[in-house]
Amino acid sequence: MTPARPAGLPLRAVLIAVIALYLVAETALAPFLPQLFDRLYGVDDPGATGLYLWVCRIVGLVVLPLWGLAARRVPLHRCVVAGLCSAAAVDVMLGFAPNYAAFTALSAASVACNAALLLAYPAFVAEHTRRAAGEQGDAEHAGLAAVRSIVVVFHVAAVAATLVGAGVLALPDLRLGVSAFAVVDVLLAVLIVRVLRRLPAGHGGPAAAPVRAPGPRRRWWLLLAQAALIGVAFDFALAVARPFFTEFAEGLGSGSLGGAVLFFLPSVGALAVLPAARRCHDRFGHRLLPLAALVCAAGFAWQYAAGGVPALVGGRLLAGLGLGLAQVAVEMRMFRSTGTAGPAFTAVETVRSAGLIAAPLLSAAAVSHDLALPLAIAAAALLCVSALSLPKSPAPVPAEGLPHPSPVPVPVHAEEYDR
Repeated sequence: MTPARPAGLPLRAVLIAVIALYLVAETALAPFLPQLFDRLYGVDDPGATGLYLWVCRIVGLVVLPLWGLAARRVPLHRCVVAGLCSAAAVDVMLGFAPNYAAFTALSAASVACNAALLLAYPAFVAEHTRRAAGEQGDAEHAGLAAVRSIVVVFHVAAVAATLVGAGVLALPDLRLGVSAFAVVDVLLAVLIVRVLRRLPAGHGGPAAAPVRAPGPRRRWWLLLAQAALIGVAFDFALAVARPFFTEFAEGLGSGSLGGAVLFFLPSVGALAVLPAARRCHDRFGHRLLPLAALVCAAGFAWQYAAGGVPALVGGRLLAGLGLGLAQVAVEMRMFRSTGTAGPAFTAVETVRSAGLIAAPLLSAAAVSHDLALPLAIAAAALLCVSALSLPKSPAPVPAEGLPHPSPVPVPVHAEEYDR
């Protein structure tokens, strides 16, 4: 019987729209923060951008557990809608912040309110995984399909967000453009109510934790430590190269629109290679991550050495080709090591957040010496990812007869609190 299937497809589309809108709203201004602070407040110190990003990410990390505690007493959809409506009110004021300090404080408040949406991510991903599992022949490929879908949404949203940010920066009244993000918050609140009411019962519960195979506890801890280090280095590499890239590109003669296009070119490369993710996963297995990270590192090194826009285009595309496969491989590595819930998952995800917190401060310090230096730092971090992920021995297999974990991680750490 097929009646349930047509109902599921629109629901999946709504889930994708929610994730994409959230990413666009939270990251649209990220590539242009130095220019935004210069135009609005006459602040051109790179340290101001680094401090702003650091404050927003610290706030995002701190408030999420508080929203989790609130969700134990208040229905999930009420928490999320309350957070998004509060964020809309803050965003209206954000565009009219009188100075840099007020803008940073209001942005932090907006991040705190928007963090409520992350409470709904497990329900979103569980529904997407349930559909993927019904279309794939085994848990491994179901997990791969679900991860690939999330990565595709991430990169499509990255392209859209960059274009939106460039459009906002081109407005004659920049403040109105900043405040207009309140409309997105309201739209998200409407979609959230629709989605959470339509999800099957039980989708909001915690995902399964990994089942550890019998073996030495020391080896298990080493595997978790390796996964955490890979995650930290990977997240750090992507985050450190972002804040000042458009300034660097404009310095090479790209212009403001060209800088925006160059910023999202890695996402174009990633989208081009993602259809081959399953084939590459089956062919290379555990070697996929070190190889993809190596290609991505080569792309960032090429960008660092670029003397003009054509060379920069080549480096961005090469980095994107490696990035698409590396993101899938990293999330699959996290899934095998930690599952999607439980103390191991929480510990590794918390450690990974350290990469996002440290990146803007180091990036700001680096550009005070050379605008291209964050690209070299990103390449070095990706070389560390490649070295750490080299296969040394087969991954542990869950004990026979025990259930496998839920087949997809929730890549919350990938969301950057940049607005």
